[in-house]
Amino acid sequence: MEEKNSPYSTRESFISELAVAMSVYNICEDQYLNLTQQNLLFVQRENTVWDEKWPAEGDEVILVDRISSREAFDQMVEFIDSIEDENITPKLYRALNVRHPFGAFRYAAERAGVIHQWYQWLDRWQNEQAKEWMHENGIDFKDGKIVADGKHTFVWSWKRRH
Repeated sequence: MEEKNSPYSTRESFISELAVAMSVYNICEDQYLNLTQQNLLFVQRENTVWDEKWPAEGDEVILVDRISSREAFDQMVEFIDSIEDENITPKLYRALNVRHPFGAFRYAAERAGVIHQWYQWLDRWQNEQAKEWMHENGIDFKDGKIVADGKHTFVWSWKRRH
């Protein structure tokens, strides 16, 4: 079998893409890291169309864990606690106490002029979460390839799916 090249040019670009995949939440999708194809896949659980979005029979894959909404909420609180401006923090805390706190927080951060700080904070945290997941699951990026120790991966089989 021909070895695939990774679409990621550096370890950092792979970590960044993995961090995004871990942060995307769609109840109808699972996210897999396909080591054979060297890519991240978003697979619709209810989709029965057999196309290139699914891993091929025999591909080595691992299910990518998602960052929970609780963990993401806790990061908003930590970010607020890091802000020293006493005029801004109450506005951000109020945003967390409404029905849709994520959107309200982004809006409040934008109005308070700290949205860029928030996105930098979030980006660093998500990348750290991705690195931690990689370590826990024996995944690394070496010599331009996504590699695994094989302890947490499995071989994709349509028989397992149905």
